[in-house]
Amino acid sequence: MRVGSQRYGADLAVQRNLLGAYAQLRLASTRLSTMSRINRGSDDPAGLIAVEQLRSELTAIKAASDNAARAAGAIHVADSAMAEVGDLLNSIRGNVVAASGGGLSDAEIDAKQIEVDAALDAIDRIGSYTSFNGRQLLAGGSMTLNVSPDVDDLTTLELPAVSTASLGSGTARLADLASGGTASLASGNAAEAIDALDAAQSQVLRARSRLGAFEKHTIDSTQRVLGAMEENVRAAKSRIGDTDLAAEMSRLIRAEIMVQAATSTMALAGERHRLIGGLFDAY
Repeated sequence: MRVGSQRYGADLAVQRNLLGAYAQLRLASTRLSTMSRINRGSDDPAGLIAVEQLRSELTAIKAASDNAARAAGAIHVADSAMAEVGDLLNSIRGNVVAASGGGLSDAEIDAKQIEVDAALDAIDRIGSYTSFNGRQLLAGGSMTLNVSPDVDDLTTLELPAVSTASLGSGTARLADLASGGTASLASGNAAEAIDALDAAQSQVLRARSRLGAFEKHTIDSTQRVLGAMEENVRAAKSRIGDTDLAAEMSRLIRAEIMVQAATSTMALAGERHRLIGGLFDAY
């Protein structure tokens, strides 16, 4: 019985080693296939908490970065539209100056007034249909933005009002340059028309400048900070949760060798038992 007990104890040890080798093999295979060191809470409870917290931070940073990109897109659309308004104002100015020279016939002045009216209509259309993501950008007012991972960290983007009724000086608006207006080409009030154009152009340029400053000092700087934050958070998350390829490959190879050795030992033990059993049967 003593010999049998020792043999049974050796078999249990081999079985235990085989099960342990299989466990290491499964662990290494899982980590290599998922490229994650923590696949269950039991792998590293503290590490799991840290990784999930970092994952939440990354989600907030990504959302804030997307918000900043959308804000930049809105600014680019508004700036492009106002640049077109500036071109239209220059076109109107040329017609006003040409009509004030005294050398044009009434028919030529009428033709230039048609051009002025078309340019004014275009300014009103630009002001009414310029939008981004369903929001009008040149109707005045403001846009509240969140370009930070902190939902309470809000910033406000002031939007300009672009229309022939809102642009102009204290004495004349762009609308007054239209046919029949007090500053139309036929009215002879070229000075009043130029004052309205000067004021409108200044208003457009100031609005573009404000939007550009907001993009440069709020959006661009925020995106750089968010980019640095994302890079460092991802690096920290990787250090904690990602698979160490060298370590896991070493674990995998070692486990495979242990499985092969334990399996061979189990086979030899089985053969030995059969031989010993045959001897006892012979007696």
